[in-house]
Amino acid sequence: MNSQIVKRFLGCSAIATTMLFGASIAQADEALNAGQKAEVESVIEDYLMKNPEVLLRAIQNVQIWQATEKARQQAEAITPVWDALVADSSVPSIGPVDAPVTVIEFFDYHCGYCKSAFDGVMDIAKEHDGKVRTIFVEFPILREESATAARAALAADKQGKYMEVHEAFMSNRGLLDDVRIDELAAGAGVDVTKMREDMKSPEIGGMIAQYAAMARTVGISGTPAFIINGSLVSGADMERVNALVKAGLEEAS
Repeated sequence: MNSQIVKRFLGCSAIATTMLFGASIAQADEALNAGQKAEVESVIEDYLMKNPEVLLRAIQNVQIWQATEKARQQAEAITPVWDALVADSSVPSIGPVDAPVTVIEFFDYHCGYCKSAFDGVMDIAKEHDGKVRTIFVEFPILREESATAARAALAADKQGKYMEVHEAFMSNRGLLDDVRIDELAAGAGVDVTKMREDMKSPEIGGMIAQYAAMARTVGISGTPAFIINGSLVSGADMERVNALVKAGLEEAS
């Protein structure tokens, strides 16, 4: 084993030990003179060189601790965002408010992965009708037209036409420019003139800004992203999404 690796490990171990056990260890270390410190380090290094599996186990334990700590921090960040979105009736959703499982999706209308996940998202809602609530969070990050489309969808929601427009936008395979947005909205039964007026409202702009802030808090930087009963899934991993939904339903039964 490379002695430089061992020495770096010893340095990291000293820092970790001080963090874990506090000032008493640091004081004991300060009580040793340079010669004594060198002797102790030599003994430890010799032991690790002869027993490399000890070092490997230590590294594995550190990695496990890091993963656990990351999950804990992420859960702490998700909780307030989850609570806010579940309680906010202004966020478009389908399914009963008191459903045992809630699926929250952050998406962009120009995201190909979001479009590929769309059928799966709707299938979950249909298959578990009455048991799953799906919340749709506009997160336009890919281009300027995405923000316009998000505003249009939220404006259509004021006319009770959110899902019709959402489905039309998700099914679209080209650029959602102003002409195409109006065309699809009209086809969904939306009063386009009223929609365009509502799109200018500070309320809708504020909603989109709030959703973006929530995404940052949770650590979402791409689309789609799902939160299922508090667990985050990044990307269009519908197998994972379905597994979490199933687990949530089983837990609630």
